[in-house]
Amino acid sequence: MKVKRRFPNFFTGFEETEHEVTSKEELLELDWVKNLLEIPNHIGMFYSPKDYPEYPDLLMSLTQGEEKVVYFVVGYIYGDGGMLGLKDYKNYI
Repeated sequence: MKVKRRFPNFFTGFEETEHEVTSKEELLELDWVKNLLEIPNHIGMFYSPKDYPEYPDLLMSLTQGEEKVVYFVVGYIYGDGGMLGLKDYKNYI
């Protein structure tokens, strides 16, 4: 399935990237995902299921902050994130 890197609206000058992945292992081997895994106190990569069929699942990066879990949407998953072996982030926080 296709995974597309997401940048916040206020970021400019970054090249959008799309990748075909079939497993969590392949996802974790992407360069930009590897960088996220190196963040201190990084918990892991999760997904947020889509609310409507026309939208993609969200790829989430969770990190342990001082008082609570901090989560960022870092990409879009065009398909079912659970089929990649990712866990629903709502079951973690």
